Amino acid sequence: MDELLYEVRDGVGYVTFNRPQARNALTFAMYERLGEICNEASEKRSSGSSVRAILMTGAADKAFAAGTDISQFRTFDKEEDALQYEERIDRVMTAIERCKVPTIAAIHGACTGGGASIAACCDLRVASRAMKYGFPVARTLGNCLSLASYNRHAPLTLQATKEALLRLRPKIAHGEGNDLVLMCYMSQDFREGMDAFLNKRKPVWKAR
Repeated sequence: MDELLYEVRDGVGYVTFNRPQARNALTFAMYERLGEICNEASEKRSSGSSVRAILMTGAADKAFAAGTDISQFRTFDKEEDALQYEERIDRVMTAIERCKVPTIAAIHGACTGGGASIAACCDLRVASRAMKYGFPVARTLGNCLSLASYNRHAPLTLQATKEALLRLRPKIAHGEGNDLVLMCYMSQDFREGMDAFLNKRKPVWKAR
């Protein structure tokens, strides 16, 4: 089963996060594919592509996307793993923000963590009353976001406005804040948060 579905119908590109059994939690490959879709739409838009908008939604009725699949963090055993993960998130969110066609998040159910970042970077969010939105990293894993992720500006109108906002955004030097990312991802508390989440128990934090 494809974990991220994409099809174009009547000029609209439909992205579906297709892991309903995991509340559409995102794998690293799903992030990469989403970034590719947005970049391709931008490139083809310049050459007269028929894709006029991208709509993102989650499969089934439990979630838009419940963040990153926590089990993927089990392989993290060196500093570069954490830095590459945050670099990937920054790169994909930038691709959504800079997409030259309107991006729309159709949200029902859980929209948390990475899913909330995706929705925030879209031009428009349409949500049902059942939406649950947030970044619960302090309550679950004990990790943190990169500085670029803390600095989000979701452009809301035409491409000219999007570009103006992006040019006004303060520039952050590459690698700025890496010490904070490593402090969290390399900690015992991160391991504890991951284990507690996967085993459905309350984490016991050690750091003070």
